[in-house]
Amino acid sequence: MNSALIAAVVLSFCGPDPQGAVVVDKEKKTVRVPCKIAPRKLANLPEIYPIEVLATWPAPKGNKAHETVVTFEVMPSEVFKAIESLGLKAGKPGRGEDPLQGPEVELLLEIPGAANAPARQIRFESILLDKKTGKALPNIKWHFTGSVPKDGKFGADVTGTLVALYPVTDEVVMQSGLTMREEGMIKLETAKNLLPPEGTAVTMVIKPAAGPPPAMAASGPDPEKQVLKLSKSVGPADAAAPAVAGSALPPTGGPSTDPFEHRKEVRPGKSLPDSSRPVDLPKQ
Repeated sequence: MNSALIAAVVLSFCGPDPQGAVVVDKEKKTVRVPCKIAPRKLANLPEIYPIEVLATWPAPKGNKAHETVVTFEVMPSEVFKAIESLGLKAGKPGRGEDPLQGPEVELLLEIPGAANAPARQIRFESILLDKKTGKALPNIKWHFTGSVPKDGKFGADVTGTLVALYPVTDEVVMQSGLTMREEGMIKLETAKNLLPPEGTAVTMVIKPAAGPPPAMAASGPDPEKQVLKLSKSVGPADAAAPAVAGSALPPTGGPSTDPFEHRKEVRPGKSLPDSSRPVDLPKQ
C-alpha cells in the first residue's frame, strides 16, 4: 500500500474526507472518492452523448468525459488499491462479447444537503433515465474487475475511466453486468431533478455488495435482464452507436477488425485505442 493511501485510511477515522483524497473506512467497509457533477455538453463536441460510464477524469484528460455522470481527479489505480484493502480481489473486465469477472460492489452517490441539511446517498441507477421511456434504470449488479494494460501501464490510469456502464472499454476499475445488447437498446441521460448543478462537489461511495440489488432481490439472479423492459422495441437506428466527433476511421487498406473502432477517440497528434489483455496492478 502506498503512502498516500495509508494517509487516506488514517484520515478516514479522524475526521472529514480530505480534499481530493481517496478515503478508506475499514470499519464501515467503504471507499469514498471525491467527484464533481460532470457537464453533459462539452464545448468541443457538437452534441450531448448518452451516458456510458459513471466516472472518469474531466476533459480533456478523460477519454469518456463526454458520456459520464461525475468526474474525479485521483488516479484510478488508487481506487483499485483502496477497494483491495477491503478484502476484495479484482476479477477480469469484459469487452464486447467477452464476459467480465469480479466480486460485486455497490455504488452510491453522496450529495451534500442544502441549508445545513444532512448529505443523502442514492444509487447511481436512480439518476440514470432511459431517453426513450423516461424511466430510471433498474438496480443492477456492479463488479470490481480491474483493468487491462495500456502503454505498459494500468490501463485505467491512462484513459481515466473508473466505472463503465457497458463493456465498450476494459480500461476500467469497475463495470456493470450490462452487455452490448442493452447498450444498443437503451440510451441513458441523467435525472437532472435529482442532481445538484454541474460542477458541484459530490462523493462516490463504493462498498462490497451485501446481496442482490434491493429492488431486484425477488427477480432472480439476473437483474440485468430487467433492463430490457425499459425499451419496447429496437431497430437498426437504435442499435447503432452514437458517432463521436473526430472518431477514427478504419484503415483505407481494408475494414477494421476492432468492433469498437468507431469509439476510438482521437485528439490532435495522438490516437487512443483500447487494449485487450488483463493485467494485475503492480504491488507497491
